[in-house]
Amino acid sequence: MRIALISDTHIPASLERLPGELLHQIADVDAILHAGDIVSSDVLQTLAAIAPTTAVVGNMDPPEVVRKLSDRELVQLNGQTIGLKHGHQPHEVQSHYIGKPYDSPEMEVFFQLMASQLPQAEIIVFGHFHHAVIRHWNDILFINPGAVASSNGKSSFAILDLGKTVNARIIDIRS
Repeated sequence: MRIALISDTHIPASLERLPGELLHQIADVDAILHAGDIVSSDVLQTLAAIAPTTAVVGNMDPPEVVRKLSDRELVQLNGQTIGLKHGHQPHEVQSHYIGKPYDSPEMEVFFQLMASQLPQAEIIVFGHFHHAVIRHWNDILFINPGAVASSNGKSSFAILDLGKTVNARIIDIRS
């Protein structure tokens, strides 16, 4: 099973529409998980036309998106329990680790919070930071696909292959 992992599209605030290269590369996926900051629900319609799509609300989503989505989802795909959450936390908590590298001691708080908020998840997909990562933490595979509409000059998504083994890779989107 091949799953596209997408986050932080910020359409139309940062981009007019989903990049053609992204749509081309995910044309044959079995499912799509969007980790929030969608901004326009048109994005979900575009993705749903490609494959079944599950999405969660992000901290930048407007009320019409917030009303349609929850802040976290647990999905079962090919025998794996995948947790989906944008990743934003209360300001007083995230102010301790925002801007820090994923391997910094301060990020332990983030990984602990996400694991406690999605306790059954074997894989956790998140966004919010606009920086891609694939990291094992306490027997949980954490994946941030990066941002489609990035603020750091990079644009990316991820592909998660669920078969006999679990493989994830980040794919840069060329502009």
